[in-house]
Amino acid sequence: MRSLTRTFIFGVGAMLSTALAGAQERDTPGDRAGLPRDVAREATRLFNETAALRSTGRTEIDEDRVVDGDVAVLNGPLFISGRVKGRVLAINSDVILRPSARIDGDLLVVGGEVEGRHSAFVGGEIRIYRQQLQYVQEGDLITPARSTVTPDEAGWWRRWERTHRSSGSKLQIASAGAYNRIEGLPINLGPQVFQNSYWGSARLDAYAVLRTETSFEGENDDIGHNVNAEVKLGRRGGVLLGGRLFNVIEPTENWQLNDLEAGLASFLLRRDYRDYYERHGGRVRAGFFVRRGAEVTVSYGDERWSARTAANPFTLFKQRAGWRPNPGFDEGRLHLLNGTLRVDTRNDNENPWSGWFVLADLENGMGRITNPAPRAPPLSATVIGDIRYARGFVDLRRYNRISPDAQLNFRLVGGGWLNGDPLPLQRRFAVDGPGALPGYDFRSPATAAALSCATGSVPGLPGQCDRMALGSVEYRGDLHIDLFTDWDDDHYMRRHTDGVWVFFADAGRGWLVGTPTDSITFQREKLPPLSTFKTDLGIGLEFDVIGLYVAKAMSRPREATNFFVRIRHRF
Repeated sequence: MRSLTRTFIFGVGAMLSTALAGAQERDTPGDRAGLPRDVAREATRLFNETAALRSTGRTEIDEDRVVDGDVAVLNGPLFISGRVKGRVLAINSDVILRPSARIDGDLLVVGGEVEGRHSAFVGGEIRIYRQQLQYVQEGDLITPARSTVTPDEAGWWRRWERTHRSSGSKLQIASAGAYNRIEGLPINLGPQVFQNSYWGSARLDAYAVLRTETSFEGENDDIGHNVNAEVKLGRRGGVLLGGRLFNVIEPTENWQLNDLEAGLASFLLRRDYRDYYERHGGRVRAGFFVRRGAEVTVSYGDERWSARTAANPFTLFKQRAGWRPNPGFDEGRLHLLNGTLRVDTRNDNENPWSGWFVLADLENGMGRITNPAPRAPPLSATVIGDIRYARGFVDLRRYNRISPDAQLNFRLVGGGWLNGDPLPLQRRFAVDGPGALPGYDFRSPATAAALSCATGSVPGLPGQCDRMALGSVEYRGDLHIDLFTDWDDDHYMRRHTDGVWVFFADAGRGWLVGTPTDSITFQREKLPPLSTFKTDLGIGLEFDVIGLYVAKAMSRPREATNFFVRIRHRF
């Protein structure tokens, strides 16, 4: 009973802290300690260069007005109801966007807030820094103010303050991943040290991984570790070097649901949508990065893979129901060489309106399998011995704002075997459940052939497709519920509850590569016919961080309609 209580407290506390931290991050852009110097220089340069409309004090752009160029406002506020064909800069000024407002370029706000950014149209990037800009004005031009105190004249407390802001350390106690049926809640416990300097940055995280389901039992010695070090040479871009030592429990497919969603489903409803195995070893990496949104790395790892069985962690509901067995996975020692590209140009990570997200990974694995896991027909077991394979994966997303109240988004996910020996079970795929094709039940025997590539049954029903492809499209529109109207405002003020309605469609499937002898095996050079892809349609309502959806399978009309909940967006 004490073990269950302890797990319950850790689970609730860590998952609530994760959810609240995500909400706070959306509300705290920039560094509250002071406006970054490069931002101050950029803002003053843009203000001085602006020719179309440059203003000081309260400024309004009416609904029928079009500004052919950039707009810069100092000490506003700035009200926009019309259209700006360039970018907008607001210094020490709030920006109020009416629903009819349209900004074709970027929006940069320094020392202010933005109201109405989710109801107006902003075609470019939105950046908000709440710190005021200290400036000196000479005629129509401004320059960043410089301190009259030199470093030598500053007191020791000032020197300490600058050093403290650029480096530090802390004891970290936080969730190490999703609540799951193997570990309960994994918790990172250990020091975090960081250093920021003119040449770049350095960081060291050294954690013990405590597993609430097993680490606190006297008969178990089950404490993992995760030590990660990284050095970045450069500020806006440059070279990164890093290394990692780890003993962790890791999911086989984390591209479908995020940690918070997977953890809440497990903790609340005893439904784990992931499968797990143990990784123990080390990895080094090197690459290049751009400060805003791009990184390419090459990494090499030497690690041991082990299978883990499901335990019986506490859940808030359905405590008497059994967990789905965790599948057995191939065991052995692997050497992994990965090349990874990550590009993120989204205007907002949590609620994107525009931009790209690309994650692409190429993995070459070689090593020795000492204990292969059972497979379901038609897949045969991997032969014990040496193995060498190549595997690719790509997740491509595009976000498009097509009107002030509407958005059209696309996602393509694909991956699988490229050459060499058959893939280990850890590197195979399934395309079902709420994170992929929500119109179809997770690990359902009725659709297993096309979505998890199994015609028989093994414990846990692991995904075992050599390759998979998934496409998703969604149309999103604002939902306004007016409570009352204040007609004293020129444009009237609406006090309402905002939400978003979503219409979506998905199509995807998995398949095996080989000599075609059944409906799920295709030659290496061929894709399955599009007519064989499973499809679904759905609609949903989103309110702040939670979304409620209904999805219906189109390829199998007899499938029951599925209701599901997601945290924030589907993708």
